[in-house]
Amino acid sequence: MIVSRALLLLALSQQLHEEEPKLTLPVREQLWRQMDSYANGLTAKPESLRRLLKTRMGYPPPAMSVQSKLRLEKSGEDAVATYYRSYLTVAPGMDAYGLYIVPKKRVARRAPLVISQHGGGGTPEMATYNGGTNYHDQVRGAVAQGYVVYAPHTVMYPFRDRDLGTAIPSAVRKDLDEKFRAAGTSLAAVEVYKIQLAIDELVKRPEIDPNRIAMIGLSYGGYYSLYTAAVEPRIKVVVASCSVRNEEPVLDSKIEGRLLDLAPADVAGLIAPRALQIQTGIDDKSSPIDQARIAAAKARSFYEKAGALPKFSFEEFAGGHEFRGSLVWPFLKKWL
Repeated sequence: MIVSRALLLLALSQQLHEEEPKLTLPVREQLWRQMDSYANGLTAKPESLRRLLKTRMGYPPPAMSVQSKLRLEKSGEDAVATYYRSYLTVAPGMDAYGLYIVPKKRVARRAPLVISQHGGGGTPEMATYNGGTNYHDQVRGAVAQGYVVYAPHTVMYPFRDRDLGTAIPSAVRKDLDEKFRAAGTSLAAVEVYKIQLAIDELVKRPEIDPNRIAMIGLSYGGYYSLYTAAVEPRIKVVVASCSVRNEEPVLDSKIEGRLLDLAPADVAGLIAPRALQIQTGIDDKSSPIDQARIAAAKARSFYEKAGALPKFSFEEFAGGHEFRGSLVWPFLKKWL
């Protein structure tokens, strides 16, 4: 009996229909092409990406608004400009802080506003201290061009503070981002919104042309320039230096906290058709040039679709992780 049942099962198994997986390869490829085409049709729409970015960032953050008048405290003066510390209360007990610099020789009575954003381990003052280190002329160069400059502070752990016994924890960005995301927003959303609220007040000043605003930044400052411009249409020209690349995560998320909720090229696409320059040093170790080229090519495609290719610029220069003003100022003069 047992032998007969085994023979029966063997016979039945030999009648089962089988197909080799490789036979359906053309079908799988066709299904992939169909889905990829469908996905491209969805993600190609800038407003869909913009909504996605805002949702992932938790933008706008809750309970933030201008709650005081802009306070400017003069901190210095030289032959080139007058320097102020700028404070604006944007939530109970929280200020948006930055340097505000008014050149003595402006391009016009109402001059363009250039927001100059520092990067990781930096401060607004670092870009004007000791020759600007790797920022070079990111701040003073804009002032020399006759632009009014606002250099906002974003929460970092400055390298020079590490020997000063600061109360600021080294993982400050990660810690704050975790707290903000638990509340439905993010560190990036809060800091971008602080910049926007500062713009609201700065454009009221008599020395600023509210229709001519640019934002430039190095490294993390380049990412913030992209993010801010992606949600702030008043920014007409953007420069991201040594920051746009095609790999993630950006920096060490365990230390720095998460910033990117979309790939840099996708965020760059949200700036089109406004003017955008991406620049990278060919010897940059933080933003490798091969990765920058891939990301720039994708960003360029957004400008092609928007019919605004002349307003897109990808610049490679001989150097490392540094700001190259000689490439920026002609670009701003042309489009700002």
